[in-house]
Amino acid sequence: WEVPLVEDLLAVQGFRFTPEPFSPRCRRLAAEPFPLGASLAAAFGLIYIQDRSSMLPPVCLDPPPAASVLDMCASPGGKTGFLAQLVGPTGFVLGNEPTPDRLSTLRRNLSRLNLPNVATCGEPDLSPFLPQGGFRHILLDPPCSGWGTAAKNPKVLTLWRQDKVAPLLSLQHRLLATAASLLAPGGRLLYSTCTTNPAENEDQVGRALDSLPLELVPLDPPPGTAAEPTSLSGVLRVD
Repeated sequence: WEVPLVEDLLAVQGFRFTPEPFSPRCRRLAAEPFPLGASLAAAFGLIYIQDRSSMLPPVCLDPPPAASVLDMCASPGGKTGFLAQLVGPTGFVLGNEPTPDRLSTLRRNLSRLNLPNVATCGEPDLSPFLPQGGFRHILLDPPCSGWGTAAKNPKVLTLWRQDKVAPLLSLQHRLLATAASLLAPGGRLLYSTCTTNPAENEDQVGRALDSLPLELVPLDPPPGTAAEPTSLSGVLRVD
């Protein structure tokens, strides 16, 4: 019931937007008379600004109302906040961010969004602190080379050349192994990155399927997106 009120508040300040076909909770900005981050809706924590592609992992994970969700690499908090909205006030989201400065950013953003059903922690390894099989819904958006963000941040192509990606591949696999151990039987794990590197995407998923107690549930392209299949059926690359 709050969505129409937020839309009215934005409209009064001159912002125009259109619905996103992949989620009734998302909007695409169509007119921006001044920076959206300076709007009253943003100041009151009623909206969160992010790329369309960043909205898709929570949509694809699709936790039901009242679910408990683990977001394993949560900063800066956009996906965590979206998950909290999807599960509603009777649900729960645990956002973990092991890097101290990024954990501070996560907590600031979640505090601004006024989300009482979210908790945070900063553990490099969650296995000793959480029960095995304790979550039916897990989002893992791990550290990656970020090649998909090169249009905005060209430096990533220099920082993470192909010959420097090996440590990331190892970390991603370790995180997938942890996620598999924390996932309840029949639960759903959504693995996503912001890179176009196959080694960190479909190859990483294939490795997990070979070595971890996981099976692939193919994803359909979210409505209104330019998602394309990859060499591993059911794994999508989104433009």
